[in-house]
Amino acid sequence: MKSVKSLSRVVIENLIFFIVLVVLSFLLPRLIPGSPIYGLADNTHVLNMSVPEEVLSRYKEYYAPEKTLAEQFILNVEQLLKGNLGYSFHFGLPVSDIIKGRIGWTLLLSISAILISTMIAVPMGIKAAMKKGSFMDKLLVFLIILMEAVPIFLFGLLIQMAFAYKLRLFPAQGAYSIGMDHETPGFFMDALKHSVLPLMALTFSQTPSFLLLVRNTAIRVKKEPYVEMAVYNDIDEKTIKYKYIVKNCLPELIGKLNIHIIYAIAGTLFIEVIFSYPGMGELMKIAAGARDYCLIQGIFLLTGLYGIAVNIILGFLTNIIFPRMRA
Repeated sequence: MKSVKSLSRVVIENLIFFIVLVVLSFLLPRLIPGSPIYGLADNTHVLNMSVPEEVLSRYKEYYAPEKTLAEQFILNVEQLLKGNLGYSFHFGLPVSDIIKGRIGWTLLLSISAILISTMIAVPMGIKAAMKKGSFMDKLLVFLIILMEAVPIFLFGLLIQMAFAYKLRLFPAQGAYSIGMDHETPGFFMDALKHSVLPLMALTFSQTPSFLLLVRNTAIRVKKEPYVEMAVYNDIDEKTIKYKYIVKNCLPELIGKLNIHIIYAIAGTLFIEVIFSYPGMGELMKIAAGARDYCLIQGIFLLTGLYGIAVNIILGFLTNIIFPRMRA
């Protein structure tokens, strides 16, 4: 019953986050001086272009500038419930269609980086905790602090310069070679090769913080009375490590993994820009440069929903699955 209440609290909290997200995504283009429609007109005037009547009517239908702010918000919510994220004047397509073609690349990078960094951080963090105070433990902490001080975009640039431009081992930009598509033979290996450097940059930037979290959590669990009693009773180190320490670290680590994942999502957006990887980050760069308000709003909303979904899934694991496993 307690775990169900905890999960209900997580769902309610994320429902509040979702409402705030919808409000912010609504206000985002409207807080900019002028209006999206005037901005569109300004862009086309500078580019010496005429706005197609169809595009202008789509914008007016979506934003309804003649209505009050409250009426616009209600209309905006109705459009979102229908799955309508607006129309991109830059691409000349519905925002939802554009995002569908891009979000898969962002999910591929962010989820892969999370899995790889977790697989590295958990065993190394547990090992460091088991030998706290040793030379290797102190060296590890020093390296973690050093790596944490380097911004993710600098990591990306350094890796790009070293492995793409200097050593020429991997492609420097893109998700696949020009002229290839998913039906082309060798596409999978080509896409895999293009993903190596972005994944390397993301993994290097995400691993240190999670490794330090695992180490500190394991050290705290190691000081618990039941672990000290197991050591006193001369139970073998392997059993203590996996049955007493790792097993009891997992709920706390899963509970705090959401922060790690949120950083990974944000980091992915930066890395995509550096490597011109065709995900949400690169799309946001294009949208911001073109002042494509609907597209900016759609990316902001979908990225936020990604983070909320992660919070709910981890809340379910922490409050329902792990308590049952330990019962």
